[in-house]
Amino acid sequence: MKELKEKYPEVADKIEEVFQNGFVIGGKILHYIDSTFSNPSATEIEKILTGESDFENETLLKLILSPDESIQILLEEFLEEADIREEDVGRITGYLSAREIQSKIIFPDDRGTIKIPVPPVVLSEFVDHLNMHRKLHGKLAEAVKFIGCGRSRTLAKVKIRNARKEFAGKRLEFLCLFFEKMGSEEESMFNECLESAIGILAADERSDIYQALSSKKGACFHSLLCAERFEEQLQKNNIETLLLQGVRPVSVDKDATMRNMEIIDRICLAVFGKTEYYEKN
Repeated sequence: MKELKEKYPEVADKIEEVFQNGFVIGGKILHYIDSTFSNPSATEIEKILTGESDFENETLLKLILSPDESIQILLEEFLEEADIREEDVGRITGYLSAREIQSKIIFPDDRGTIKIPVPPVVLSEFVDHLNMHRKLHGKLAEAVKFIGCGRSRTLAKVKIRNARKEFAGKRLEFLCLFFEKMGSEEESMFNECLESAIGILAADERSDIYQALSSKKGACFHSLLCAERFEEQLQKNNIETLLLQGVRPVSVDKDATMRNMEIIDRICLAVFGKTEYYEKN
């Protein structure tokens, strides 16, 4: 393999290619722009992004030009092969900044496309969010081979790369078992289970993973019960009366919550061979 310093231009080329291809503004970001700046035209957005207010344009650019998972999936296998170290990240950013990169912002509506220069501070944050220097633990590198779908395998690597903390101990063992036991699942099902598993691991740092999953399922079940009880109360009283009685309104996406419980069941049964069952009193 080449010395990494010889690969800096190659890594920079790969990242610059992402900017050249452009960024399609998603629904949430577009809603934020329209609600914050009163449905601006493409020309007005371009003025904001290149205007004199560094804070305003940099904040908005960082939001738009952020490497989401779809972008990271495109870069993951290359970054894994490049084997980048933490001390190399700043140098790669320097290579990119010297190129005075421009990017395209692509709107999903009739506002079309605008081109804007990418400031060094935005480039630096983009590179930081790639977490290029993080390495896949040897056990996980072997375990992801059980994932049958190539795109899901890459997505799993991206999610691990993005994790706030490295996986170790029981959490590492759980992920390895998860990939081994669930790797043959159909792509959409595997990805849904992966999203849930990683999310629970991020939110609950207990080493007893089965208990963490069960607690999440129990919380979902409790929220469904609370929503049903509130609906029953609402059939007997109007909302004003309930509020005066100190009853707090409960709003739950029942379908999504039920699906979360089903996914947790699937993970628990596959990895641990058991799951918790809850019944209404």
